[in-house]
Amino acid sequence: MRPVVWWLALSGLLFCRAVLGAPESTLRMVYFDDFAPYSWRDDQGKMRGIMVDVMDRAADELGIRVTHQGYPWQRAQKLVRFAQADGFVSVTTRERRQFTRVVEEPVTTTVLTLFTGAAHPDLAQLQQARTLAEFKRFVILDYIGNGWGKVHLQGFKVHLTKNVDNVFQMLAAGRGDLMITDPLVAWFKLKQLGLDDRIVELPLRLDVTTFHLCIGDHSRFKNRAEDFERVLHQLRERGELTRIEAQYR
Repeated sequence: MRPVVWWLALSGLLFCRAVLGAPESTLRMVYFDDFAPYSWRDDQGKMRGIMVDVMDRAADELGIRVTHQGYPWQRAQKLVRFAQADGFVSVTTRERRQFTRVVEEPVTTTVLTLFTGAAHPDLAQLQQARTLAEFKRFVILDYIGNGWGKVHLQGFKVHLTKNVDNVFQMLAAGRGDLMITDPLVAWFKLKQLGLDDRIVELPLRLDVTTFHLCIGDHSRFKNRAEDFERVLHQLRERGELTRIEAQYR
């Protein structure tokens, strides 16, 4: 074999071995940075929460390195849409399925209820409501990027603001009538804001919602969706996901 040909063949072999032997790239996860206790940035700038802990645990089971970054929710979704991050955890919508591969086994599950001001003049009427349609005449406060609200609150009077803190502060000040969210999110946030004595939860349960790992169509990790499906199922069966969630209650 000629020296040049031999060298090219050897170089190609070494390159293939390097590629095949190289560690898998890091899974770059992004989250809503103001959705405690599911995902939020702490005082040191580190992402914390149920979603972060579950993804850490799942990635560890699969031997995958993972990083966690938080952003305003709209921006986080755009980072995945435009190939600047690998995935997020969220409610699935038709729009999100257009640019991600959804892992159908949930990361976590949430119940949606309604909250209003403790001094609301129509509190008795609000507490007696049995369907979402009964709130048509009231102003519902919501944050920008909430997929559930975008789908289910069409035709309602909705005032959007940039984050969950603003929603609760406006609700406590009487600048809106209702907010729809998970009680775990609500009471965690209200205690932080010192507003837990000014807001009440209504008895109506609107929905049980699941949050799923959504991996961008551009990401190499979309081919690991079945692996994540299997591992999340195993973690749920072993009770590990329940134990993670219990730490935040």
